[in-house]
Amino acid sequence: MDNQKPTLGDDVLAACKRAYEEDNMEVAEHLLRALEVLAAKEDSSAIQETMAELTRLPTGQDPPQ
Repeated sequence: MDNQKPTLGDDVLAACKRAYEEDNMEVAEHLLRALEVLAAKEDSSAIQETMAELTRLPTGQDPPQ
């Protein structure tokens, strides 16, 4: 069993997905900017791929799981 603590990027990503789900685009935009900073620092391709998916979603559509 993996007991690793989620990273800050994981937490921000989850919050960003929730903002998209709840059609709260102003909050999602701020969180997306935070993800951009984290992706640059962590060099995380997973964060970068998810950011790309989120920016292509129409408002109110559920993000990928």
